[in-house]
This record gives sequence, C-alpha cells and structure tokens, in this order.
Amino acid sequence: MIINEVIGTKVVVHIQNGTQVVLHRGVLEQADAHFIRLKKDTETIYFTMTAIVAIHPV
Repeated sequence: MIINEVIGTKVVVHIQNGTQVVLHRGVLEQADAHFIRLKKDTETIYFTMTAIVAIHPV
C-alpha cells in the first residue's frame, strides 16, 4: 500500500517508542518523505517516518 492512498481516511499508526510500540488512531492528513500528520479528536500529531512501524486503514 502506498501511504498517499490512505490520506484523508481513518488509520491506525504503529509508532516505535523506545522498546514499545504505541498505537494512535486518527485521520491521516498529510504525508511526505520525512513526516506524517495525524489528526486525532482534540490534537494534531506529527510523526517521523523513521519511528513508524506500520499504518493500517480502519
């Protein structure tokens, strides 16, 4: 799956945080070569591509 295909849809993002993998749900708003932007209910979060383990559409 190409990440640009799921922009604008609700996704689950798996993020590597130290030795744990953390899940974040929200709408994928933007993606480029270095960052993605995830819109959650009350906040917008930016993640680096190096921290992302997987992105799954819901």
